Amino acid sequence: MLSNHRISGAALISVLLVVSLLSWVISYFIGLTQQNVRLVGLQQNRVLAEIEADSMVDEIIFLHLTNRYIEEKEYVKWNYRGDWFSLREGVNLRLQDSQGKFSLSGLNKNLFSNFLQQNDFEVTEANRLIDCLDDWQDPDEFKRLNGEESTYYVLQGARPPRNASIQSLSELTLVCGFPNDVNKQSLIMDNMLLFTSGTINPLFASNEVIKALPMSPALKKVLRSAKEGADSRQASKVIQNTNELSAISIAPSKEIEMELIIQRGDSQARRNVVFSYNLRYKPRPVLQFWHWSE
Repeated sequence: MLSNHRISGAALISVLLVVSLLSWVISYFIGLTQQNVRLVGLQQNRVLAEIEADSMVDEIIFLHLTNRYIEEKEYVKWNYRGDWFSLREGVNLRLQDSQGKFSLSGLNKNLFSNFLQQNDFEVTEANRLIDCLDDWQDPDEFKRLNGEESTYYVLQGARPPRNASIQSLSELTLVCGFPNDVNKQSLIMDNMLLFTSGTINPLFASNEVIKALPMSPALKKVLRSAKEGADSRQASKVIQNTNELSAISIAPSKEIEMELIIQRGDSQARRNVVFSYNLRYKPRPVLQFWHWSE
């Protein structure tokens, strides 16, 4: 017969095993419950962030149309030149007026060439890209001095020229002369749109574009300083008080690109839209939302 000590030891081991198993099961379910609670919280924050993002789009358009951002100190950091700023806690905003970028449609070649050369492109690189752009879009097979036509692309095993207007910014990467350097690629892509209305407005342009504009170095320096101060109203006064830019309107254009980030806890909602209220879009609504092709 087993002694009482052995029986007691076996019973103790059994109890310890059961307790350990129960502890593991309880810990597992507690952990699972905490995980589920966290997931529910994340889902809740995500839904609230999405709702807030849609609401903020409407609010921002209202602020834009009523010019409240000009009149109230709360909006002193408001700008249309693509600089991120915080509208309020958890709301980060970037607005870009289309006048601050080059238009691929009806490209000002002289200004664009100067822009490239002022930002580390060699003259030969700038001439090559511009001629390649022209050859890509024109309907003939006559090669420009620095460009290429179908034969070149076929020999390269690449897609031949469209022989019509470029349909998207990404199509630029197919054009001969488009740089391989990543920084130069970003410079072009960040400062171009498929279509813009009007001339380039320095108030809404990047410093890289300002370098290329036909204005005195002193004015460029003052304008950059005003822009870097985050108060676009000061920059507006600079433009208003100079005779060098008399032909340029300082008012925002009819097409504004907006990127919005709403942060709620670990959840984030984004909106990247363009809003336009140009009357030439009849019979569409006067106010509308649309996306750039890229």
